[in-house]
Amino acid sequence: MQYGFPDGPHRTPKLQTVYEPIPDNAATASPIYKVPRAQYERQDEFERGYEVAGTTSIATEIQDDCEADDRVLYPIHIESDAYHEVGPDTLLSWFREFVEDFLEVPFNTCMLYFSGNRSIHVHVPRFVSGEDDREWLKELAESYCEEAGADLDLGLYSRKRLFRLPGVEHAKSSIPKVEIEPTWDRTRIFREANGATPSTPATYADVLWGVFGQDGLTVETSGPDVDTPQNLFRVLDPEKTLLEFTRDEPVSEIKTPLIEQVAYPADPTDVPEWSMYNTQEFSPYAHASGNPRSVAALRVKRGVFAREDKRGGATMVPAYFYGAVGCNGGFTKQDVHAPLQLSKKDYRKWDHASGEKVVIIGGKSGSSRIFSVSSWEAIEVGHALTSDKGGRDTALDYLSEQGYDVGASGSTVSDSKGTTALRSATPGEEPRTIWPARENPQTEAESFQQTAEQGDIHTLSHDEKIQVACRHLQYGWEPTWEWFREQFGSTFKPGVTWRFLKEIAEDPNFPEYDDVDVPAKPA
Repeated sequence: MQYGFPDGPHRTPKLQTVYEPIPDNAATASPIYKVPRAQYERQDEFERGYEVAGTTSIATEIQDDCEADDRVLYPIHIESDAYHEVGPDTLLSWFREFVEDFLEVPFNTCMLYFSGNRSIHVHVPRFVSGEDDREWLKELAESYCEEAGADLDLGLYSRKRLFRLPGVEHAKSSIPKVEIEPTWDRTRIFREANGATPSTPATYADVLWGVFGQDGLTVETSGPDVDTPQNLFRVLDPEKTLLEFTRDEPVSEIKTPLIEQVAYPADPTDVPEWSMYNTQEFSPYAHASGNPRSVAALRVKRGVFAREDKRGGATMVPAYFYGAVGCNGGFTKQDVHAPLQLSKKDYRKWDHASGEKVVIIGGKSGSSRIFSVSSWEAIEVGHALTSDKGGRDTALDYLSEQGYDVGASGSTVSDSKGTTALRSATPGEEPRTIWPARENPQTEAESFQQTAEQGDIHTLSHDEKIQVACRHLQYGWEPTWEWFREQFGSTFKPGVTWRFLKEIAEDPNFPEYDDVDVPAKPA
């Protein structure tokens, strides 16, 4: 491998093994090159390493040969320079999502470092081998950034790219690269980094051992001195530490869910999969009586399942929770895999595939508001729910600002006079105002509402009008009545509309409208 320096020659002109001491003042390290002994020893023929015709150094010549023959191991690193723009929470959400969804590696097996200036570094306990897989890794990162709106450093996945060593000070800030915990906020990260005096590892094998030398990634060996950096490549299990991609097929097959395994997995890599089927589920409806609505932001991981020992066979969705707060405020989830419980009503309207980001707002009725959201919106809602200065109101306010119809039931906000106004009202409006449909409707009912508001309510079928009425009755009888009167205009029939809305409000299949007061029939 090759080392880089902040001053003087940028790169060492000769390669050295991962077991040799890291040179003094070295700041960065290259990928690992699988060099035959004869080729490696040929470096001794050159006094300085630069006396090679047609290239910059003997190191570069050997690197080029290794790249041409697919004899390069690339340790997987992830970095983003958007630390100061979006903060550590967002960076870690990006990293976690990319690692778990695109690389299918448990994020809790990675090592995290603060760079010392404007980024966080992730050392993933995996290699890619060869130029095709290096390019494929880069394409995966590009795809993720496009899908999630993330800002990862794609230049990391280039040939001969150098990556900073742990413990090395950043040239601009003089703050060292230090290991951090995913739960630390910006203040804690800077405090720990400024007060740290870490030393650079003695060899690059020590760096790799810190990342890869963990349970589940090594093969069974014997002898008292086997588990040491000097035996790194002897004990690593290549089937578990090497990512291999096939372009013409899915990156990897979906593993058989660990539904039937009762005991906590011995292999850490199985924990996320096991957790989304076996840990305590999140119920949007539990403890709803007398409490505000629950809110959860999640990523769908697999298709629905049911087990007799979980809520009597209720429908469950394997999920990753960015954040969730139950109705009573006491049951929360943050950055964990777990099942999401669905009521019969919610299951009938559930139409979200693996990988989709979803926000669900639930309560006593068992009929939740369910939105398909962007990756960024899911992250923001998760942060709002779990941050010390946030909560459900903060999350719902954010969703409202993004144009989502979060409804009114079970949650209130205070106005300037100390009274309460339902969340569906915007500042300056009377409470219980129905919002116009958005330009890009999020639900079928909202699309029917949009059709009506464009002057075409007469084109809606009876069932389609029922869907719109159900959407509006949560705000109360009066605003729903006024909305229908406005859409029908001169053809509005009070008696017909009264019977239509009354049948819905008093239908036992719609308990969410039990609180709707039906007025006397108009004359």
